[in-house]
Amino acid sequence: MPQVDSIYIYDAPDVLGLDIGAIGRMLSDLLPETQVETRTDFFTHQLARFKASQVEMLTEQIAARLEEREVHNLIAPQWRDEMAPIAPEERGLETVYLAEALQEVMRPLIPESERGSHHLHIVYIAQCLGQFLPDRHDLALQIVQFGEPAIVSTTGFVEAPALPREYAFRRAQLLAMGLDEALDELDDHFAASTLGYEDQRVTIVAAGHALQVLFDALFGERGCDVAACPLHQADTHEDLATAHLSEDSKLCQRHMQMLTDAGIHPRGA
Repeated sequence: MPQVDSIYIYDAPDVLGLDIGAIGRMLSDLLPETQVETRTDFFTHQLARFKASQVEMLTEQIAARLEEREVHNLIAPQWRDEMAPIAPEERGLETVYLAEALQEVMRPLIPESERGSHHLHIVYIAQCLGQFLPDRHDLALQIVQFGEPAIVSTTGFVEAPALPREYAFRRAQLLAMGLDEALDELDDHFAASTLGYEDQRVTIVAAGHALQVLFDALFGERGCDVAACPLHQADTHEDLATAHLSEDSKLCQRHMQMLTDAGIHPRGA
């Protein structure tokens, strides 16, 4: 089992309510012998070690590489001759990146001294992540891109899981009738089972996905069959709420035992 000596958590300053300090404290309590460091956003932090003249050049290069990896048509390349293009804006999305491609832009900026299995980088971003899958006509949105660095999209909390069918149906009805003012009441009605933008619970959900990244790094473990375990990978908003926001939400017995078997003893356990 790889040993993680250092965890670096990068902020997404544009995400209202995200508290990476709280996430850092949670990971420190879980792994008392691991150094956990919180940082500003990924690109600002990594560029800070370069001279001003280098930063200007690197910023231009990074901006160009990011633009190349931005998705402007959500239809999969193999279907574009048969289907009309769909811009992200048509689905209420702003910036969307191919997940693995974005990771390839970030990885070279990590200094050599912080690379490898002993170091875990968790980067929070506000932008959407996705990938084109062989069995889908359109881009599959995702929350987490595992690897170096691991990337967690907070927008993915809202956009990637499927909404409750009743919520989606009633929302479409209200919009069709021009009753936009009633959307807030609808959102309040489904608040317990859905996560929205500017949701004050974002840190709790972000912390749960940090655990997913951690268990992938330590054990190669992705997902969990226990619905209330934060490692459960949610397909719907109801799944997300159960795994991260319910009273029963906590690491399941099997995953806690994995920590114990690895000689890891969380504080207070």
